[in-house]
Order: sequence, then structure tokens, then C-alpha cells
Amino acid sequence: MKAGKYTYKELFVNRYVSQLVVPEIQRDYVWKKEQLEGFLGTVCDDFRKFKTEDVPIINPVGTPGKADYLQNDFSEFYRKRNFSANIGFIYAYSDEQYTGRYFLIDGQQRITTLYLLLLVLASRNGQADDFGKNYCNKLTPILDYRVRDSAQQFLHQLVPYVLNNSTDDIEEQSWYLNAYKRDVTINNILKNISEINNWLDTQKNNSVFEFNEWEFYDYIQNFTEFWYFDTNISAQGENLYIYLNARGEQMQGNENLKAELLSRLSSDEEKNTWGRKWEEWQDYFWKHRGTGKLSRHSSGNLNADDGFNEFLICIAALSLYLNDDKSSHLDKEERILPSLLSNILTLELIERYVTALQFMDEHSDEFFEKYSYAGWFEECIDELWKILNFTNTSWFVDYSDSRFSTETNHMVFIWGILHWVSSAVTRTEPVPLEDIYRGIRQFYLRYHNNVRSVRAITNSIDGLLKTGFISNDNSSEEYIKERWLAEQGANRCGLEALIWEIEDHPYNLDGSDVGLINISHLVDFDDTLSTEKLTKIKSAFYECFPVNTNTHKPMQSLLLYYGEFWQKKSPWYYENYQFNDWKKIIRHKHKKEDIYYFRILLDELIETELSHQELLESKRNNIPAPETPDNLRNQLLWYNHHLKENMWKKGNYIAISYQYDGDDKDKIFPERAAFYNTKGDFRGYGHTALSALLPQDVIDLVSH
Repeated sequence: MKAGKYTYKELFVNRYVSQLVVPEIQRDYVWKKEQLEGFLGTVCDDFRKFKTEDVPIINPVGTPGKADYLQNDFSEFYRKRNFSANIGFIYAYSDEQYTGRYFLIDGQQRITTLYLLLLVLASRNGQADDFGKNYCNKLTPILDYRVRDSAQQFLHQLVPYVLNNSTDDIEEQSWYLNAYKRDVTINNILKNISEINNWLDTQKNNSVFEFNEWEFYDYIQNFTEFWYFDTNISAQGENLYIYLNARGEQMQGNENLKAELLSRLSSDEEKNTWGRKWEEWQDYFWKHRGTGKLSRHSSGNLNADDGFNEFLICIAALSLYLNDDKSSHLDKEERILPSLLSNILTLELIERYVTALQFMDEHSDEFFEKYSYAGWFEECIDELWKILNFTNTSWFVDYSDSRFSTETNHMVFIWGILHWVSSAVTRTEPVPLEDIYRGIRQFYLRYHNNVRSVRAITNSIDGLLKTGFISNDNSSEEYIKERWLAEQGANRCGLEALIWEIEDHPYNLDGSDVGLINISHLVDFDDTLSTEKLTKIKSAFYECFPVNTNTHKPMQSLLLYYGEFWQKKSPWYYENYQFNDWKKIIRHKHKKEDIYYFRILLDELIETELSHQELLESKRNNIPAPETPDNLRNQLLWYNHHLKENMWKKGNYIAISYQYDGDDKDKIFPERAAFYNTKGDFRGYGHTALSALLPQDVIDLVSH
């Protein structure tokens, strides 16, 4: 589950979440009447505004009947954006040993309170089936308390009882144990259920606006939002910052901008011509309204205006960038006003960049015919539309500010592609089709490498137009690869297709934080590189790392025979080594020996024509485990020789005693602290001593 903004219902009805757990380390549910009423009062104020505030009326010009569905779409969008109840941050961590379980570390009080509120509302208003479908798994609550066994057991009994009966006489039921009376969480749950009932009764008598409990139930589910952050994934911290500082007001419908721009034309003929073009642009964005991978998980962002508005803001900011106009930079909190766009955009400018988008659509089949593999382009276009349709990017921020990394990454990607294609297709001297797509490919790689150098866009495109090369840095992979390809003549398309397919493996495509390297850790661009060699590299690499799994335990074992390939992740109080950080491992170059351990392995796979499983067995058969290991790698090899892939049973880390005090010695290598296999830390029960996994006959042999 990725960091981002979710509704309460989306947290529970989520394909990644099977259980939301309040773990043992958390405190009890402690909210009292004061906190409960304050929280519910704030949410209710937002609900009242949601129901009573006026929505601006848009007046679209064009196809008869279009006004109704645009107004409905806009009304839903406007109310959700302006009057949803935001309950702040929710922090959790996941555990690969417990697929689908997310452990709350912050947000427990709010999540539990809303769960109780929905439970009570469902009981009062005949919504038991809906609550059971969304918030339970076969009447077992998805929200699970592990603070104490009694709290967990109580919640499992409480929910089906309340859904099928009422909130009355809970303490009189046969399943209610005397021990429950001493449980802080249980007592506060019972008190707050009573307080919620009292609070709802009070709202029904509210004379300010008509309080409908069924509508309130729907509002809590679908319009109560929070920012989720998975603490397992540190890279999400930066993305979370971007989410939390998303830009302000979008233009209220592009029709206002259309009217402003058309009003500047002198003749009716011009207005009719450009008016028809504008409607064609709207239709084009309507056709692409669901394009982008997020559409599969979206609650329905099917309004073409969202993507079109985002596009207009994007190219307005691009225009300022190309004119080197820094005076219009806005803080992320400032609103993007239609009047600002009308001062920047012209009809001709909009047409230029819409044409660039259309060109890529219209010529993709022709491009695909030239290559045996070009699947990356569909992914590239999908990513572009995802950003326009589903992502709020602050296009007007200061791109020299290092805080705005996601924005600048989007700028390099979208601005680079739009400006490159528009420049290429409007050039007097035609640019060959394959060269246009090769330029797009470079910005696609830069996007996945998280390149943020917005200032370099214009120089890169000037280079593409003048020389056909995007980079002039003769030490960069871009430069070396492109110049090698330029020398391949008629073989270039075939070689390119192989290179693209190798680069597009997920472990190679993401070159961020590893030197912007996508392929040169696997190949040398010299006279020895050929179609045959690239084909073998591609086959061997994909055999080592099938894309349908992220578990590669035999590879972790096999690489032990080649060197110290692992990544050190030690906190100060114990040694900890990660063996599955593949993005870094496959690029890891030994500084002293100046070699890639993984490339040596890959070369041997190619030379022997063995699978990595077969090569591993040959290593184990022909190279016996050393009897007296004298360094860390040999000691790990010794364990792996006896344990095989069971060595990674608990996770992909090897930790050397987290509490070593002289007594916790390893049973096999007593000069070291004990070896543990862990999932990355010692939370829960996700670790075990390697010596405890050894077969008894090995232990007997060592002891003698």
C-alpha cells in the first residue's frame, strides 16, 4: 500500500490490506468523552458544509446535453475537494511474513473511533450488510486489537453482536467476561459507543440543518480522508511531503479559459474555427480520461476536465520555463487562477502541445513495426497520462528548489517529452520517426532514474535537434550508449530493442540513487558487444530475476560464492546485512578489485549455459563448505552449505546479535556473536538463530 491520500473506506476495502492491526507495542484505546465529542464535532462541521454550501455553476458551450453531466461531475469533484473531512496522518508498517497485515503505529484513536461510529450507524440504520462487506471478513473485524488478548477477543464478539442486534445490553451477554471489566480498551469502547448514540440523538434535533444518519454514514466512509505513510518504505517520506503540500485550487473548468481566449479573436470565423478545435481537444482528453495505471484503483476520476485542466496548467508553466520567466513561481499553497493562465497561454500554444500528444498516439503503430520490442512506449504514455489525470503537480513551483523533487521529476519527464516532440514535428527539416521516439525514450529513462535537472531540458533538446544526442557528458551512460548505437548502422534497431528490453527489467529501470545506471553494470559498450551477446545477457538476467516475483532466495545463496555482495544496514547496536536489495546489488562494484560481483556470476551463467539453480547446485557439489571459516563470507557460506535456502526462512537479512553481551555467542563460530536470520529488524517474531536451524547430525558433527 503506497503513501498517499485515502478515504476511510479505501483503507479497509483495499486489495493490499486484509487486516489492520493495533499491535502489542501500542497503548490502549483511551479516548474519553471530551476527545470523542471534539473529534465528531469537527467531522460533523465538514459534513454540514458538504451538504449545504453552494457549488459554482459551470456553463459549458458545445454539445447539447453536455452541461448536465459536466455539472454533476464538477459538483462531486468540488464538494470532495473542498468539504471532505481530513483526519491527518496515519502511520503503519507492513511485514512480509504476514502478507496483508498492516500494523498501526499512529492513528489508532481516530481509526478506532470512526470504526465505532460506523458500527453504531450501521446498527441504527439497517446497514449491517454494508458494514460487514466493507469492514469485516466473514463478520471478523478487519480492525484487530493485539494490545491484549482480551481486547482482541472482545472486539471479535462485539461487532457481529451489534450488527445483528443493537448496542444495548452488551455487558449482559453470555460472551461478556468478568475479565473484560478490567481492560482499559474495552471499557473505553463501551463508554464511547454509548456516547456516540447520545451524540447522534442530539444531532437529529439539530435545527441548523437536517441531519440524515444514512448520509452521514456515507460521508464518513467516502469523504473522510487521511494521509497514509508506510514506515517500511523510507523513500515514501519525500513523496508524502509532496502529497501533503499539493497545489491549491484548480481552474474551475477550462470553459472559462476558452471564453477568455476566444474573446480576443477579431472575427466570427476565427472564433468558430478555434471553438471547434477546442471541442476536439476536449473530446481527445475525454477519450483519455481513464488512461493511467491509477485508474484501476481510482474511485472514478472520469471527468475529462481534470486531465485537460492539469495539461493547461502544465504547459503554461512550461511556457514560462522556456521564456526563463521566474517571476511567476508560486508557493505550493497558492492558488492557480484562470486569469494567470489566460495571460500565459494562447490558442496556438495549446494546439502545439496537444498536437505533440496526438502525434505520439497516431504514429505509435508505425514505430512498433520497426522494433521487435518497444513495449516501454506504452508504459511511458500510460505514466504521462497518469500524471495528468490522477496527480496534482505543482507546476509553478521554483524548479531550482531542491525540496520539490517530485514536481521537478514530473517536469523533466512531461516538459521534456512535450517540448521535444513539438520541436521535432514542427521543424522545417523532418526528424526521422525513430529518432523522435529515441528522444522520448531518454526522458522516460530520466523519469525512472528520478532525474530532477529541469534546467537541462532545453540543452538536452537542443542536442537532440543538432546532433541526435541528448547528453554531452562523455562519462555518462547516456552518452556512451547513444554514441555506440550511432555507429551500428543497419543493426541499430535490433540492438536497441535488446538494450531496451534489458533496461526495462524493474531492477535495471530504476537507476535512482545508484548512479543513473540502467545497463552499463551488465555490458560494456565496445567492439565485443553483439546481438548474440545481448541476447544471452537478456535471457540470463530474466532467468535470474523473473518479473513475476520479488523473492530470489537461490540468487542470495549463489552470490555468496562470488564475493561480499550484500548491503550493510546496521544500526549502531548490531550488525545487519541485507541480501535482497537487488537494485544496488546488481550494480555493486568492489572498489579495490574494480569488479562487479554480479557480472562475474552472469558471465558464468552465459558461458556454462546453466540456469542459476543449476549453477548453485554445481557450486555446492564441487566446492565443499570450509571446515574452519575465517571471515564473514566463509562463515555465511558454511551456514548456507548446510541450511541451503532455509537460511533465509525468516527474511532477507542476516543480523549478528542484537543484544551481544559476551554470553550470546554463536554456537558454531563462538568468536562471533550469534547469527540471526531476520526480516530486517527484531520486531515481533520474525527472526531465528541460524544455529537453531541446523540439522541435528550437523550439530553432532560440530560438537565432536
